[in-house]
Amino acid sequence: MAMKSPFPHAYTHNHKVLEDGSVAFECSQDSKIWPWLNLSPTHQIVVQTANFWASVESGMTLGTFDPKKWSALTEVDWTCGSPEVGRAVRGMYSTDALDDMRRYHLAFYDAEDRRVVKLSGEGVVFKTRDFEGWRGETKERIVKPGYADGFEFVAPAAVGVESEAECFLGPLTHGTPLTANGLITKTNGFLPGHPYIGGSGDHVNSTHMGEIGRQMGWLLTGEMIRITEGEMAFMHYVELGRPFIIDITEHDQRARNYSFLVRQADRDCTRVQMSYALASS
Repeated sequence: MAMKSPFPHAYTHNHKVLEDGSVAFECSQDSKIWPWLNLSPTHQIVVQTANFWASVESGMTLGTFDPKKWSALTEVDWTCGSPEVGRAVRGMYSTDALDDMRRYHLAFYDAEDRRVVKLSGEGVVFKTRDFEGWRGETKERIVKPGYADGFEFVAPAAVGVESEAECFLGPLTHGTPLTANGLITKTNGFLPGHPYIGGSGDHVNSTHMGEIGRQMGWLLTGEMIRITEGEMAFMHYVELGRPFIIDITEHDQRARNYSFLVRQADRDCTRVQMSYALASS
């Protein structure tokens, strides 16, 4: 049974539950509601934002996702289509089992029926009743005034964005391992300060992490690149308003892939691996 959505807008609509339990849907084309639609269809902000909305809304259609419960994405992997694909107009959603936050699969297609991106992921529903209180204690313990003062961001062109408000990374520090610092706040991380990314405003989310990965690729290579595939594993929340450390664990220029670990407050938070192509190829 479909659940009532608490959100004012829906990215996916005209959901149809098929005989095999999968869900077919259409995608909104309204860039006023969804400004991220103005980006390339395979841009990481688009990929990860569409992933969130389509998985949540399809899960609500099936009655397997309850938006009133606290949940979190724990792992996601994806493969992008060719650079010629257009904006997604429809998609398909399925799960390995019709159960809360079991592994799900998504595929999006453009108006010419070319696959824009396919994704697969897993999540968890928190059983802690006082989840908000637990989160509050954590944030109070590690996010202190002054942590973000004087943070040095790279120039927008170095990470493929148009404005300082979209920069998440500081310069690379050449050592062993190669590292960079990052910072996302409520100001630079969400609408209206950031032109494309929304969210709860409670923590650094998966769309932020996808964009961190894309920006890191530009820094590492010094090239204009596009992400072709990737995967992310989330072990711990990254808090807003406190810098985090990005350790580069691998960069194979010949194979065109790289991986890194995001750390904050002495915790391993997110592992990311991405493959890329030069934007001109």
